[in-house]
Parts: sequence; C-alpha cells; structure tokens
Amino acid sequence: MPDSRRIPPDTLVAIGPDGTIGTEHGTRVWPFTQSRRRPRRATSPALLDPVNLLIVGCDPGSVTDALATRGWRRPDDGAVHVIWSGGRRLLMSDHTALGNRAERVHVRLFAVAGHTVAAAHHEVADARGHHVVTSWDRARAAVANALVALGYVQLPSSAELLPIDLRGVDGDGHIWRIRPPRD
Repeated sequence: MPDSRRIPPDTLVAIGPDGTIGTEHGTRVWPFTQSRRRPRRATSPALLDPVNLLIVGCDPGSVTDALATRGWRRPDDGAVHVIWSGGRRLLMSDHTALGNRAERVHVRLFAVAGHTVAAAHHEVADARGHHVVTSWDRARAAVANALVALGYVQLPSSAELLPIDLRGVDGDGHIWRIRPPRD
C-alpha cells in the first residue's frame, strides 16, 4: 500500500463467511479501529490502529476466555474503539491485555459476521503516563502464540492490505488468521 498522509476511506477488506480475507466478496470492513468519540470514519493515520488478526468462526467472549487461561486480563484503562462494517460503526466487544500499564500487549476485539476481528498493539507508557505503540506485529504474534498454545490453528494470512508503517510503527501489512480447535 503506498505511503500517504491519509488512508483512503474506500480502503475496505472483505471477510468471507469461511474466514477468507480479500477485497472482493464478503462483509466489508474498514481495517482500522478508531476512538468511539469520532462520529465519522477517520482517515488520518495518527487516529487509527490497524486490524491485524481475525479469529475465524469464534466470538470475542470465547477469545477473551481462552486468553484469560494464559494470564491475559481486562485492563482498567484503554480507550473504547469502533470499527466500520457495512457502513456502520461497531463498538468493540471487549479488550484484554498481557502485562501492566507500564508495558503491555493490548488487543481490542470486535464481533463481525460470526468472527472476531482484533487489533493488537504493544505499548509502553511514556514519562507522562501516555501509551506509545511500539509494535503492531509483536503484539499480533503474542496473541496468536497464546491461542496456538491452546490448540487454535494458524491459517495463511491475508495479502498485504494495510500500510507497513502506520503511525511510524513498522508492520508487515498482513492480517493473520487463526481458527479455534475443532472438537
């Protein structure tokens, strides 16, 4: 994706019923989260976090329950975010974190079309106590590794769909896919 000051508002991904990710067929999702305080879709990268994980055929409650068995907990802080799907704002279903306020992996979870869409980031608190994102990819890997340790299966990731340097933080631009264990 070309580097630019703004993210085009028609940058949508399609999530298929089977958990495929592309740009053609399925539920259309703006692949970024933003503060719920903004009533319109933000296009400034400074206001966005990338969606970087899809848990196929699994609801957010099941994901948070699974991660809780690996030490993840709902944080006392963390802004409430929304994503856009089908032209509507969707409030995050839940969020969870591993670590403490000084340094943690934080992930926001959204229920979309029978799947869990997730936006994970690694953050550290600066001298004023504000969180600064240091990595999208390390955080995504931490969530994926915790789930895989519980029997979830990593599937092939999407093509490069996201900016590789959103907010000056390097990322690979892919959305990873995971599915829960089969009974």
